[in-house]
Amino acid sequence: MGQSFVRFIEQAEAVVRSHLSFSETVTAIEPLLRDLVRDRTWLEEKYRRAIPEKAYAQYLLYRPDDHAFSVVSFVWNPAQGSPIHDHCTWGVIGQYVGIEEESRFRAAENGPLERVAVVSAKPGDVAHVYPPNRDIHQIVNRTATPTISIHIYGGDIGSQQRHAYDPSTGAPRPFVSGYDTAYD
Repeated sequence: MGQSFVRFIEQAEAVVRSHLSFSETVTAIEPLLRDLVRDRTWLEEKYRRAIPEKAYAQYLLYRPDDHAFSVVSFVWNPAQGSPIHDHCTWGVIGQYVGIEEESRFRAAENGPLERVAVVSAKPGDVAHVYPPNRDIHQIVNRTATPTISIHIYGGDIGSQQRHAYDPSTGAPRPFVSGYDTAYD
């Protein structure tokens, strides 16, 4: 990875090790990730590849030995997206290539989720998630070409149990996302 990525990891690690609240953490990391995703030179080709048989590829870019946080490249196939899901931790998402649509949801007392916002993320844009009120969303690539977003999460997002939600009932089901293997 390039020098910008190394600098991002050093700065993000200092924020994570400060043990701030989720809100303070995402606020501190957003400008760091914005700087990273505006640099087009650092992401290796193997982490830019879509996997044709999947809606998206999830490549682990960095995780310290204690798994305090993880940085991931998501490559979204055209006209594909994620299920509605949560993270159970904080996260900051930076748009690297293409335009992605994010729908944000709020859990209702009983019944379906309430869609509270739909935003389009363009290269250089950043957004965040954290429980309990900003944690449920869905990402969709509505374009004809693959898109890439760079995500940083508290903990190891690939091994953390989270929830996908039934769009009509709001019923959660547990899942663990894992990571895809990047090949040279």
